Formats: sequence, C-alpha cells, structure tokens
Amino acid sequence: MMLFRADFQKEVKRQRDRGRCLHFSNGIQCNHFISAHSIQRSQLNLIAENGHVYRLNADLSTICREGIPYPTKIGLTKTSTFSGFCKFHDNALFEPIDNSHLDSNKEQIALYAYRSICRELFVKENAVKVLEKMKTHRELNSDQQEYFERMQSAYSLSFDRLKHHKNCYDQALSNKIYDDFEYTYFTSISPCSLQVSGQLYPDFDFLGRFLQEYSDFSSSLDLITFFTAPTREGWAFCFGWHSSSNLSNVPYIQSLATIVSEGKKIEDALLRLSFTCCENHAFRISWWDGLTKASQQVALERMLVIVPSEINYLVNGCEGIADWNFNAVHTSLSPNPS
Repeated sequence: MMLFRADFQKEVKRQRDRGRCLHFSNGIQCNHFISAHSIQRSQLNLIAENGHVYRLNADLSTICREGIPYPTKIGLTKTSTFSGFCKFHDNALFEPIDNSHLDSNKEQIALYAYRSICRELFVKENAVKVLEKMKTHRELNSDQQEYFERMQSAYSLSFDRLKHHKNCYDQALSNKIYDDFEYTYFTSISPCSLQVSGQLYPDFDFLGRFLQEYSDFSSSLDLITFFTAPTREGWAFCFGWHSSSNLSNVPYIQSLATIVSEGKKIEDALLRLSFTCCENHAFRISWWDGLTKASQQVALERMLVIVPSEINYLVNGCEGIADWNFNAVHTSLSPNPS
C-alpha cells in the first residue's frame, strides 16, 4: 500500500493547495487566491511563543508518542489557513473583524461565523474530491474500494448539508441583513491559551438533553458556529448563528446558563467543546507543556474523538485544565426567548 499512501498524500496536498474564492459574489473580481487565516493572525499572536503554537495535526504525518498522536509545533503562517478566498474579497469582506475588536455587533458575528463555515466547506469539498479520485486506486481491493465509496458518499451528503447553510449566509451577507443573526459570547481579561474556530450541528446540549438527530440527512439541521475573538480588554469565546437555526441553538445556549447556575465552570464546558468538536484550534505551547500528564491524556482523548457517541459528551470532562476565567457574558437573546 506504499503507492496508495503516497498518491493519497499527493492528492490531499493538491486539493488543499487548489485555490478558489468562496465569497458570495465570486467572479471576475477574484484577483489572487490567498492562504487565508480562519483564525485571525492577531488572535494567534496572543498565544504564540517564538512565532509558534501547538495543534493536533489531522494528516498521516502527525507526530506520535507511544503510538498516540501528539500536538505538533507549527508556525503562525501555516496555522488555520485555507485557500478559500481571493485577496480582494478577503480584504473587503472581513475588514470589520480583521481591524476591529469584537463588540455586540451582529455584522461582526455574521462574518466570524461565515468564515468558519467557508473553511469547513473548503475542507469538506477537498475530502469529497480526494475520495472520488482515490476510491478506484489500483492498490485497493474490492472491499477497500467499497469502503472508500461509502466514505465518499457520506462526505458528499455532509458537504451538501453545509452548502445549504452557506447559501443562507450568502443571501444574508449579500443583502446586509444582519438582524437575522444571534450570538452569545463570554469575555475574559485573563491571558489566553486557546484559539478556535469551528461549527457543529448540536445533537445534545451541555445537560445531555437531545436536540436533533445528526444522522438524519433528510433535513438540513440547525448549525451553530463557535470561535474566539479579540476584545478591547482581552478576548472572548463566542457562539454565533443564523436565526433559522434557533430551534436547537437557543436551548443549547440556555443549557450553558443552567450549568453555571448549578455551580459548574463555564471554562471547563467551553474547553470540553473545543477539544471534542473542533480540530481547527491552536493552543499555547507553554500552557500545554505545563499540564500534568493526566490532564494531557484527558485532553488528547477528547481531541481524538471522531464523532461523539455518548449523549453526555458535553456534560463532564476536562475539568480544571483551562487556565483562564470569564468575567462577563453578552447575548442577543431576550431573557425568555421563544
């Protein structure tokens, strides 16, 4: 299978380097495809040490210790980048967040969420094309080809589901309809050790309550994005979504308020979410190296989860690992949202 592995890695790189512009009005204005940061460079600078951060790589070159994947030191120029926008549209569209601190501003929330969705769409499309190319590789037997065929079909369904949400965002952003977006974010003035940008379809909330069936591809499902962002006094961990996904997302956010009222720490819950549900993250090298072996093991087990299978996967875990504190919450939701 040596030839297959080499060809697979070559195709992964070819798709990853294939620039295109995912902007809602892409066309003749797309002048030059760039390697855009899905997590802002200014945010990464908050946790960088000597120009580097840690992240858990997802490819076959992942560093392993005792057979277990381990965080890899990576330079900022290669952290969280994807070739999904041209220079013109990236600069024009994201200027309100790239050059300003986060405020209670729905346009900013929409842009952060949009960039997260576009990055995930870029990754999903690449996976579909890689699997389409490799599923008939001459080194694969019939069972292996069938396995790759099923994987390609699953990724295609996931890609189509995500396109539905991107189209929703495209329409809202192109028409500057920002009132259709909702947010809740937590602010901190303590030093930051984690930066993240991700999205998910909430299936269970932070209390373990069922919200929606993730495996039901007959529906579009509600989507929520989560990301870190700079504020004037420090940084924030944010949730942002389009109001069309309120049915699942409102109780999802409300469950965070409930766990706080029960005496649980919001910092634990958000770190648990970040490591379990998002591979697009980066963290401070000295923070990770300063954790106990037991804490590192707990965090690694979370990061290596492919699809959470337990209904309580957001209820417990990663307690006491985060070294930051949130001091305030800001939300667009009314006290008793419908």
